[in-house]
Amino acid sequence: MTLLLPASPEAEQAPSFTAVTYQRVSTKEQAAKGGRDEGFSIPAQREANGRKAEALGARIVAEFVDAGESARSADRPDLKRMLDYIASHQVKYCIVHKVDRLARNRLDDVEIHHALLDAGVKLVSATENIDETPSGMLLHGIMSSIAEFYSKKPRNRSDEGTDAEGRHRRNPHARTTRLPQRPRPRRPGPRVPDRRD
Repeated sequence: MTLLLPASPEAEQAPSFTAVTYQRVSTKEQAAKGGRDEGFSIPAQREANGRKAEALGARIVAEFVDAGESARSADRPDLKRMLDYIASHQVKYCIVHKVDRLARNRLDDVEIHHALLDAGVKLVSATENIDETPSGMLLHGIMSSIAEFYSKKPRNRSDEGTDAEGRHRRNPHARTTRLPQRPRPRRPGPRVPDRRD
């Protein structure tokens, strides 16, 4: 869903920067949580992004929302619309709630960030202190790597569970983990004299 926000007459006269915002949740269940059209997370992200835009002195001209779209892939409808929009419109900032809303793997993060920079758009996080300073770029890289780590971690645990389930089905009486072995008793043998003897 793309929502273009019209400028108020006051905003047209006041000099300000323009911004787009991007919100995302991974699953349709998150998008509908609480019986709301957008669940709880999208409105919370929107509110935080709005506060960040206000702090930057920016006017939000377009909002892009991918509800129920995983960030493991950059193949998301509103992400594509946003990248097309910034390529053809004058925009200063792209505001996200967190870096992991934009991408959950380093390659996509780099490609999306590169597209933003090519369009002259600065990526801003409402909750993380990322910017173009060396420390800001370091933090951005770390946060992106953490997002990728957590994106892959549940899948690994799921694969391990599936492997264990398959082993159990092939041999239901087999142990899934190896139990520690008891130490073997020593065989009686010649007694080694103690030095005190």
